[in-house]
Amino acid sequence: MYKKVKNYALQNNLTIDEKGGLAYGQFNGIFLAIHQDPATPAKHTVQIWVKPGRTEPAPAIPAFLTQCTSKHQYLQSATYAGGRVTAEFQGLGFKWGKNYVPCLDAFLREITAYCNDNGLVISCESCDACEDLSLYLIDGVSHLFCPACYTGVSDNIRKDINEKKRGGSGNLAGGLVGAFLGSLLGVALWVLIYQLGYISAIGGAVMIVCAMKGYEMLGGRLNTTGIVISCVLSVLMLIFAEQLSLGIEIYKSYKDYGVTFFEAFQSVPAFLDEPEIRTAVISDVVIGYVLMAVGAWGTVRQALKAGSGKQDVKKLTPVAGNSTTLR
Repeated sequence: MYKKVKNYALQNNLTIDEKGGLAYGQFNGIFLAIHQDPATPAKHTVQIWVKPGRTEPAPAIPAFLTQCTSKHQYLQSATYAGGRVTAEFQGLGFKWGKNYVPCLDAFLREITAYCNDNGLVISCESCDACEDLSLYLIDGVSHLFCPACYTGVSDNIRKDINEKKRGGSGNLAGGLVGAFLGSLLGVALWVLIYQLGYISAIGGAVMIVCAMKGYEMLGGRLNTTGIVISCVLSVLMLIFAEQLSLGIEIYKSYKDYGVTFFEAFQSVPAFLDEPEIRTAVISDVVIGYVLMAVGAWGTVRQALKAGSGKQDVKKLTPVAGNSTTLR
């Protein structure tokens, strides 16, 4: 978790779950959770589980959140759905390092004061229960459930796992064809960006994502085997994309001498015998692999979780409500 946000959470007596990238606890009498984005230090999601109590009329929570979005600099969006406030923060610009945490603090103080002033009560996100609540972390997302609703969620998780197991391993041959066709889209993007004089993480990431999608479409199911195949194929196709890009450069340089593109592509191995060219190509490929890993890691990690048929479920803490009765 981003150090300044972690220190802020500790100063306000919130509990830190380092592995889950989460801080949670009571803030101004309202239970909330702060999620750390795994890829961006200054990007967090705040969640608060509240519903109207006995106040009449019920407070206009969405309208209040709209006002907050225009007021707080780094609050990118704030929504209310299913009894849950979800606020997305991201530090942008040159001064976010200094102003990010104060902005987060100002919003938390304002939203919790609003909840208290308007009689909003902490409650299960799936029903109106306000007692015997617990915070759960399910596949990296926090949820507030009562025992009955959590039992229903657990049953759905088990059912989903069993369905994936019954689905088998899918069609391997069809998946290979689909992964190859999907990776060609990434090759095309890589070559296009290369012609503009750049090497981009987008091309490598698109190559892997399209390969996995192609495997799923023609293979019937994207399991762990399919993900590994898609990644290995993308690694090989990046080399092909680099060779294709070099072939295009050769063709552009010698086309006035009657050299066709096919002849230029065939000459790539001969050009790679030149130390200067070979070094440049190796450098491009290494940089490409690094950018591919950076760009696609999050997607591959989520796909591995989904493809394994397993879901991470963790009970974090019981949560005391601020009321026992909803209208």
